[in-house]
Amino acid sequence: MRSLRLASVFMLIVTFVTFSQLQAQDKKYFISPRGNDDNDGLSPDRAWQTLGKINAMNFKPGDMVLFDAAAVFKGTLKIGVDDSGSLGKPVVFTSYGGGKTTINAGGSSGMLVVNASNIVLANIKVVGDGVEKNNGSGIFLYAEDSLHAPHNIRISNCEATGFHQYGILIGCSDNIDLKGYEQVNVEDCIATNNGEAGIASYGSVFGFQHKNFKVTGCKAYNNSGIVTKTTGHSGNGIVMGEVDGLLIDHCTAFENGADNRCEAGGPVGIWVWMCKKAVIQYCVAHDNHTGSTKDGGGFDIDGGSSDCVMQFNYSYNNDGAGYLLAEYGALFPFSNNVVRFNVSENDGRKNNYGAIAVWGASEDYKVTNSKVYNNTVYTDDRNISSGTPACITLMGVQFDNVLLENNIFSTKGVVNFINADTSVGVSKLLLKHNVYYSYSGNYNFKYGERKFSTINAWLGANKQQEDNGQSLMQVNPFFTGESKFPVNHFDPVAYSLLPKSSLRKNPYQITGNINAGMRDIAGNTIPSDDLLFPGACMK
Repeated sequence: MRSLRLASVFMLIVTFVTFSQLQAQDKKYFISPRGNDDNDGLSPDRAWQTLGKINAMNFKPGDMVLFDAAAVFKGTLKIGVDDSGSLGKPVVFTSYGGGKTTINAGGSSGMLVVNASNIVLANIKVVGDGVEKNNGSGIFLYAEDSLHAPHNIRISNCEATGFHQYGILIGCSDNIDLKGYEQVNVEDCIATNNGEAGIASYGSVFGFQHKNFKVTGCKAYNNSGIVTKTTGHSGNGIVMGEVDGLLIDHCTAFENGADNRCEAGGPVGIWVWMCKKAVIQYCVAHDNHTGSTKDGGGFDIDGGSSDCVMQFNYSYNNDGAGYLLAEYGALFPFSNNVVRFNVSENDGRKNNYGAIAVWGASEDYKVTNSKVYNNTVYTDDRNISSGTPACITLMGVQFDNVLLENNIFSTKGVVNFINADTSVGVSKLLLKHNVYYSYSGNYNFKYGERKFSTINAWLGANKQQEDNGQSLMQVNPFFTGESKFPVNHFDPVAYSLLPKSSLRKNPYQITGNINAGMRDIAGNTIPSDDLLFPGACMK
């Protein structure tokens, strides 16, 4: 009898504790200019008033912090490790009443998240005083914990504008013993009119501290750069570094980089550096610029990156390369990267860049073991700012085992198929089974000081390329949209091949097509047998 009585008491205690825990969780706190920080914040008519009140609180898993969407709040929202949620019960910061609330950060950062996990930031606009007056970033996630990696962060439908540094930034200390962020999703966000870049990440140069990031459906535009900065590039769209496992998908970057003044390197629309297993796909980068002689391109896999892929992207009207492979001198090797099924239209509008460009810093820092296949390039001589654009630009000879295969290179007017600093041996870079076609009959190649005006003349000086001339094709591809070239906007169907194209009749075996079954930019399924006709579109 006594044991039954004790069991009943125990059950009552457990029930009371569980009920108390439930009562203490899943609270909704409201913030409004009409509120008062002495209120409890638990309803719109008892709302808090300032960011300072929120910063002084420690929130619990399942809590929601709701900002009046019609309001502007001044200051910086600060979220620390004591505000962390739990798996399945994040702490959510968002707006109520329809639309997005605005945090006016003035000269500082808009939202600062340090070491926190299981956080959602949604439907919030952060505004700074502009590139020249502001000193911070819009949304800044920072990690500095040696024991636990902060994780599970979602930034959704947010905007960041007017910051000197970055619109959205995920960072970690340069101390390699400290852990970076894991499982960060940035989705459907806008980053515009910022200095350094729209969306970015960084960490230690000695390792890959961050893991498993996704940047999807985002727009980065009019991040022009910092005119007064000359020691490092600025004005990037989306630039992610030190991440192991990254997806950039269905994003757009345009009109970035015009105020970059660094001559050592320049900005790019969407790119990665020192990343592993990064994929950039189904993205568009156009009309990106540089205020110097460097870069201003569309897409880039850069120094220290390995096992990365750029695929199914569309690049046009960029100052620099459409698709760049570059090794600047990182501590990790540049290796096993792939560029495939992309379209480039009228890239390289400045500084002699090509639609596809390759550069290594030195014999110790090379682009190695990389493939560029099944891309489509169109280049003409309209709206050139400086130099002579090309389908391919080879800067130096600091590469090994780089293959350009089954691509379509088409030109019109006074442009080059290849701009190369010097002749490149096939062990360093091999061209194989590519299509070369000039709508104006100009087959121009520049190799160092030598210039060639026919394919045969170029092959005479580079006998091993294109299987001694046996594998190249000099035929009209017959693109669906060739009558309206240049398209000057994203048109995934324009570079499909007409049924009469001879390129459709002899598919070519590509080795290592790891994404068989995926769809190209025009929605066509990539054949599973790896038999592909040239170019980016499989129809």
